[in-house]
Amino acid sequence: MGSQKVNPMNKPLGEILLEKYMITGEQLKLALGQQKKESGKYLGQIFLEMGILQDEIHKALDSHNKRKKIGEVLLDAKIITACQLEEALKKQKEGKEARKPLGKILLELGYINHEEHLQALARHFTMKVISLQEFAPAQSLQKLVGENYARMKKIIVLQNGNGKIKLALPEPSLFLIQEMQKFLPEGKRMEFYLAKASEIEPLLGKIYSPTDSK
Repeated sequence: MGSQKVNPMNKPLGEILLEKYMITGEQLKLALGQQKKESGKYLGQIFLEMGILQDEIHKALDSHNKRKKIGEVLLDAKIITACQLEEALKKQKEGKEARKPLGKILLELGYINHEEHLQALARHFTMKVISLQEFAPAQSLQKLVGENYARMKKIIVLQNGNGKIKLALPEPSLFLIQEMQKFLPEGKRMEFYLAKASEIEPLLGKIYSPTDSK
């Protein structure tokens, strides 16, 4: 009997990264062991904490359709019920306005709070959540994005150097990530972090205040 071929789309994330030589067998073993200890944490989050490049994890997730939807993330965490998710999805489809993100609808319905939403985004996008309370913004760094775009997307540039650009934002999307990757300077890569909008907006106000432009 011939060996049965495995559908590439059914391969677990660890195996995908192993085949791409992004991790070693020992790293995969350690990550799986850590996942057993930290129930509920996704393997992508563990690999990120281990130092695996964020964009490589994203490529593996998206090319093999492994990225869990926000609703699934919240169900996994037992934050919402299947009935609540169904109600939110129905509301999303019936909306007369532009398609609203499911997370925002769940927030409006009162089924999740802002912290739960942020943590769900962190799992969905494999990003670390950081605090910007002690962060000192720099106008020189922010020029990389541009004022209009930064205000519209609520983006703070955390770092630009050593081959990488670090950005913080409160509401990422796959389109936004792909859009920003197009403007990457040669030889650099981007790392995205999640931060509360309530922390980002005051920083943007400081950077672009009228007194600073005089």
